[in-house]
This record gives sequence, C-alpha cells and structure tokens, in this order.
Amino acid sequence: MLDKIYIPTFRRADIQITYDNLPDEYKEKVIMVVQEQERKDYNYDVEYLVVGNNIGIAKTRELICRDAGKTRFLMVDDDIVFHRRNQKYYSAFDKVSNMGKSKRISTKRDLDDMFTLFNEWMDDGMLHVGCRRSDLPPVKTPHSNIVFIQGAHFINGEVLSEIIEEIDWTYCEVGEDAHFMLEYLIRGYDNRRSDEFVFSAKSFQEGGCSVFRDAKFHNREHKKLMSRWPEYVILRKEIQAQGSHGHKIGVIKEFGYKPKKARKKFLQENFMKNDLNITQPKKQFQPEIDKRVKK
Repeated sequence: MLDKIYIPTFRRADIQITYDNLPDEYKEKVIMVVQEQERKDYNYDVEYLVVGNNIGIAKTRELICRDAGKTRFLMVDDDIVFHRRNQKYYSAFDKVSNMGKSKRISTKRDLDDMFTLFNEWMDDGMLHVGCRRSDLPPVKTPHSNIVFIQGAHFINGEVLSEIIEEIDWTYCEVGEDAHFMLEYLIRGYDNRRSDEFVFSAKSFQEGGCSVFRDAKFHNREHKKLMSRWPEYVILRKEIQAQGSHGHKIGVIKEFGYKPKKARKKFLQENFMKNDLNITQPKKQFQPEIDKRVKK
C-alpha cells in the first residue's frame, strides 16, 4: 500500500497547505523533506527527511526516491489541495452524479478511494500515477495513460528500482518532472493520470523554488531539457509568469511535452530489436531456404 507521503518544502515553515488539508490519519503518513538549515523552523509532529542545503528540487526528488526504496509512496508539493470531481462527467460511471456540485475538496473517504485506486493501478504495473489539475475542464474518461504528471507523484518504488541508477536526476534544476517522465517512458515504463481525482495549486508563490527562480533561470533549464529531448519537448509561447511571485520572475517560455511520442518510439524500437524478420532475416529464414534448395 501507499504508506508514505513525502512533502518537500523550502522557506514555508508557517504555510503548509498540503499538510493542513490532510485528514489526521493521512498526516500520520507524512515525511517532511527539509533542508538542514531550516530543520529548526519546522515544528510539525511528523517524521523528517533532512537533506543538504541549497541542493535544489531535482536532487531533492532523487533523495526522496532513494529514501523510499521499493515502497509505494506519494511525493507531493507543499501547496496542493486534493479534490474529487463529480462522476457525472464520465460514461464509465454511467454519468451518474455522486455529489451536489462539479467537484469538492477531498474528504477522508475520497482520499481512501484515491489511494486504493492508485494502488490497484500500481498492481497492474504502473510506475508513476498522478492527478490532473482541477482548473482544467473534465475530459471524456476518468483517467488517461502516458501523459505529463506534475505536483503529486504516486510512485511504485519497486518498479522504479529497476532503473533508478540509470536516471540522470539532476540534468536540469527545474523542469525535472518532465525529465523524469521522459527518462522512464523511453525505457518502456508506463504512467496513468486521474481526471476524477484532481488537485489545485497556485503557480509561482512565495517560498519554494520561487526563492531562486527567475525568467533567465527558468528558460535556461528548460532549454537544456529541450536540447536533451528535442523530439518530445516543444516551445509553445512566451508568457508572463503567474501567481503571487510571478511579477518578480518576469516573462518565461512555456513548454509542451509529447509523452505519447516518446512511448511510441520505444515500442517501435523495441519491436524492431526483437523482430527476427527485421534484425536477423537470414538466420530466421535460412533453414527454410536450405530445405527448398535441397529439394
């Protein structure tokens, strides 16, 4: 089961949105991930994973995944609120309403249902499971496969352990979620994102990555990402950074990702590597040719 909830946090000792919105039973699963320089500022009654100072979010995510080992765990940003969307939007539920509005902040029962469902998906082999953003309109199905996941990362540590040493965790300092996704998709691993269980979060708030992120830093790191994955990372447009801290960041480049294309390429290459008709046609058909020649 998913028994650990890692919350990496930085410069937000007095503002813990994710933690504060969890029911008590789920708060007991929390491990706050804090830098050594800030440990004394955090007085929450939880377990702590203390990491080095100023190591960045990409390295922090690596340390979380290594600490979790082969367990199933949630790695979630510190400014998230989970919601559940009304099932009336989906034919999979016969479009029958299960609440009085379009969505609600998740109750304990909703979180129980989400964790149980996501655990079942991991039983089916999913390495990475996540939630769609609540501000996006509902889509036709309650979940989608091979998509971009951010904010809340439910990870199957046992599956991740198969490739954890192969991943270049700190290739980019931001954009690390997209990089992680592409690292496992090109190796043939799957993800799934729920549209029924969603989350809300504000962009570019005080604290967190906003402490060191500006437009130059954001654009530089994402340019590295696009250079590493030119087939799967595209530049969409330039926009003013949003959120309470956005005016300090400035105009940033917005990028898009093509996870399905990455997955398709793996399937094509893997098929070719294992298809003897392509890789070893002479070896495959030579016995039959020899028989016919002898006749």
